[in-house]
Amino acid sequence: MLSRYDLGSPENHLKLAPVLKEISGIAMTDDNRLFAHDDEKGTVYQLDMKSGKIIKRFSIFEKRWFGRELVMEDFEDIAVLGKRFYMVSSAGVIYEFREGNDGEKVEAVRHETFLNDLYDVEGLCYDPESDALLLACKEYPKEFSLQQLVLDKEKSKLKQKPVYSFSLESMSLDKIPRFLIDGKFLKKKSAKKKFKPSAIERHPQSGTFFVLAARGKLLVEIDPQGKIIDVARLPSKDHAQPEGLAFTADNEMLISNEGVGGNATLLKYSIRKQRSSLQ
Repeated sequence: MLSRYDLGSPENHLKLAPVLKEISGIAMTDDNRLFAHDDEKGTVYQLDMKSGKIIKRFSIFEKRWFGRELVMEDFEDIAVLGKRFYMVSSAGVIYEFREGNDGEKVEAVRHETFLNDLYDVEGLCYDPESDALLLACKEYPKEFSLQQLVLDKEKSKLKQKPVYSFSLESMSLDKIPRFLIDGKFLKKKSAKKKFKPSAIERHPQSGTFFVLAARGKLLVEIDPQGKIIDVARLPSKDHAQPEGLAFTADNEMLISNEGVGGNATLLKYSIRKQRSSLQ
């Protein structure tokens, strides 16, 4: 499916409001509405896909022993399943909550996992085939020696990028990765010889997964077993820092970019029609 998108010709190129300068994840609802969140506050925004304008915003809170407290985390991505919203932090903590009205504060339920900051979780999506949330990580600490973990800030020797599965039936994270993405192979394809996933999303038509990488500016398509099917570079002129990825009901692909020296942006790519073969 990746080859059917012309990454050099976005259909729409929208500038977003200054408050979304550090936009991180985006997600579509079943009724084709677009939601986004920023990087550090538990605030969710509904966006108009035609104009990029904010329709409404709401925040999440947790109940603590001393009362209610707004959630402040290093949020990385968002997913929507029916009436339930999920956001994940870089440390692998998943927050579950309902949709709020404009200006409302809604209660969130926290789901802990065994992941932590060393894994640097960046992507979150729902997989209906396994009824699970998939968490894409930038790092795989199990590949490091203790010396590398302590001294190597860039962790440049990392070869595999793990994607974990969080079962919505047991509400727990599988200990073994759902699959490992071959980061060594993808480094050769990237603009900066690095591959660091920043988002993951399931394509509604093919059932394959698209993995977005802000560092390296790559878009990768993988099958449900984690095998790389296709790889494409994102044009730097349109994607200063691609962070969010979503698909509409019509298979349109949306990519959000953090504002680097300006406003954040939202780009839309329509799928190209296949030529019919002559009979």
